[in-house]
Amino acid sequence: MKSRIAAGIVVVAVLALAGGGVWYVKKLRTKPVGMDAGFEPAETVQTVAARTAPFRKVAQLSGTVVPLRAVTLATEVSGVVKEISFDSDQVVEEGQVLIELDSSTERADLEAVVASIGVAEASVRAAEASVKLWESNLARMEEAMKAKAVAATEMDNARSQLDAGRAQADKARSEVEQARARAAQVKTQIEKKTIRAPFAARTGLRNIHPGQYLAEGATIVSLQGVTDDIYLDFAIPQEYLGEVKQGDIVIAQSAVLGGEPAKIQIVAIDAEANYQTRNVRVRTKVDNRGGRLRQGMFVDVSVPVGATSNPIVVPATAVRRAAFGDHVFVIGPGAGENAKSGAGPGELRAKQRFVTLGPMIGGDVVVVSGLKEGEEIAAAGSFKLRDGALVMKGAPGGAGNGGAGGRAKVEPAAGEQAKGK
Repeated sequence: MKSRIAAGIVVVAVLALAGGGVWYVKKLRTKPVGMDAGFEPAETVQTVAARTAPFRKVAQLSGTVVPLRAVTLATEVSGVVKEISFDSDQVVEEGQVLIELDSSTERADLEAVVASIGVAEASVRAAEASVKLWESNLARMEEAMKAKAVAATEMDNARSQLDAGRAQADKARSEVEQARARAAQVKTQIEKKTIRAPFAARTGLRNIHPGQYLAEGATIVSLQGVTDDIYLDFAIPQEYLGEVKQGDIVIAQSAVLGGEPAKIQIVAIDAEANYQTRNVRVRTKVDNRGGRLRQGMFVDVSVPVGATSNPIVVPATAVRRAAFGDHVFVIGPGAGENAKSGAGPGELRAKQRFVTLGPMIGGDVVVVSGLKEGEEIAAAGSFKLRDGALVMKGAPGGAGNGGAGGRAKVEPAAGEQAKGK
């Protein structure tokens, strides 16, 4: 009896499971009421018309700030630093003393040379006195010779003594000039140990100290000239060289120049190209009265090249980039090839269109080919579309900005309505 009851329970359970399965399958196969009316999701996007815009190709280059005058001061002579009269990042005037090296040895040499000049000048005076004496003796000898009172040998001796005295005087004069030249040389050595600013400039970092020994040619400090203008140099590829000339205006942009781009003028073009890069150096001038630009700074430079054209442009948000090709979605009426058979008139569909892109113009991108002026395309929210997708226009700058897609009811044709009834 127990076994029969258990078998009955199992049979009832199996029948219940089977009945439930049949009911579930029938439910899945049952078409919901109103399905014949048909609903298809529509994506809400913002649309724009392809338009033309004036465009000139621009070469984006890198510029380097170069001072009108800049030097790195170095010592001409060796010596020990005695006094320093400048500090780091200081504006110095032309002729201002920057550093003095110890010149005590040279000053002692100068005193000795000055004393030797006095000795040499005394020798000159003595030699000149001797010359005058021998000239007088020779004159008397000549008078006596006319009276035949002296021998010819004595006359020759007098002439020889006079020539020797004149040579001695010349030697003494040469020694004076030599001593004076030596004094000038020592003075120059002393002057070279006092280093002055060659022009009004801003000093770099000071890395020397009093008491430090500086060898000949040792670096003291770098100087950047303080001027109202400063050079901005950039290298332009050789293929664009014919597009620029002296007097042209280019655009410079950098955080140190402020938020707005600055218009600068080309003042010179180098006469040769770089052998490695084949680029030509171009020089411009930038207003630097505020002292914002310093040597070696980097600045972006935009150089217009080529003729002005009017290509088709679209917002960058309208372009979809993919491995299989860049494309946009053209929005137009009528059923697309992927639309459902129940689609009605008046609806908007997205059509994928492959395009060839050019450079950017602000927030727009140039379309080289694949699109005509005036064609309506999806902009904001285009990432939600596919070829043949149903589209609903959003408010400009509003719902089309990537919001969730809406649900649009597709109205059936008259025959479909009759059949549904």
